[in-house]
Amino acid sequence: MTVRDHISHYLPAWPNLAGRLHRGSVLLFILLSSCITRLDIEPSDFEDYLVVEGFINNEFGPHEFRVTRVARFAGVREGGAITTEEAEVRIIDQNGQSVSLETRSVQRKEVFNALPEGCVPAATLVQVRTNYLTPDDFRGEPGNTYTLEVITRDGRTYRSEPQTMRTTPPIESLEVVFKELPSLDPVVIPSGVEVVASWQDPPNEENHYFWRVNGIYRINTSDAGLSGTVCCLFDPSDNGARDCWIYENNLPDNEIAFSDNRADGEMITKTVGFIEDDGLRFASSLVPPDKQYYIEVEQYAIPREAYEFNERIKTLAGIDGEIFDPPPLSVRGNLFNINDPEEIVIGYFGAYAVQKKDTFIPRSLLKFRQRYTNPCGDCRVRSGAQTQVPEPYR
Repeated sequence: MTVRDHISHYLPAWPNLAGRLHRGSVLLFILLSSCITRLDIEPSDFEDYLVVEGFINNEFGPHEFRVTRVARFAGVREGGAITTEEAEVRIIDQNGQSVSLETRSVQRKEVFNALPEGCVPAATLVQVRTNYLTPDDFRGEPGNTYTLEVITRDGRTYRSEPQTMRTTPPIESLEVVFKELPSLDPVVIPSGVEVVASWQDPPNEENHYFWRVNGIYRINTSDAGLSGTVCCLFDPSDNGARDCWIYENNLPDNEIAFSDNRADGEMITKTVGFIEDDGLRFASSLVPPDKQYYIEVEQYAIPREAYEFNERIKTLAGIDGEIFDPPPLSVRGNLFNINDPEEIVIGYFGAYAVQKKDTFIPRSLLKFRQRYTNPCGDCRVRSGAQTQVPEPYR
């Protein structure tokens, strides 16, 4: 079973675009307005933006999409206004064949401790609704063209511009490098591991890339925390679980876009990810020393328009209202309302072929490790937890 087969606790596996906009551009609009005059208008009086996130590749699904709405002026007076949109979502190929995406209801175990001093645990199975998923047997094919269509509950139809899936050059090699991070604390020095990829860029072509980094590590939980407090988060029906594998899909802040405009046709070497030592990732003594942490890197060749959209989103996410911040940018992607082209729709539907390469971080690479955080309680309630031994460790 590979990293991609697991959707961590059935939650989104890629960076939250709606959240980025909510923290960046939306906040800036409010700050700029407040510098001129107070707006005595509720956020609900403003038209909401539709935000669509997701793409397909040439591997079997499920491929995951998020469809949400975010208010232009949300976040300051309402505490956030990002809501899931109920819609019909499908992908249509150049031959008119379509595949429908569906949400799924899945069960997840949650363990509760209602009375800390009584330490009486209780467990229950909760129903969790996933985002929109393609069928498991669906995959894109290089050379084929795909269009995303979204029909909202109020009858509005949105479509993407057709996207033709191109091939992606393979990753030739991966290297892992220990790195200390800058810190003002002379005692606690943050650290982690950089992931460096090398590949041959095709000559005489305009190429753009992005990467996603996935990981797996092992944890063992105890009955007590560092302070000696007894952990009660164990399911009494099956004595709980203390040995778990944590799947980290699309590690946060590791999505990196790159253009070959200065390296056309060259062998390119670039840092594509960073895995921070959080006190748990590199702490297990139950894995072989040369397999402390498993890494899988996904490489995608993307069109220039997707690269530019990614760059605009990164710029907006960095805006915090300072006087020297860049001006707000248009964040239109390649989706539009077929009956109202002027409506702003945020998001970019892509069809990208993927190339993967994996490796392990050995324990010997780490010059030092961060303080062990001693996880406590049933390990199955942690995000991305699985109890089955993953294939790379078998």
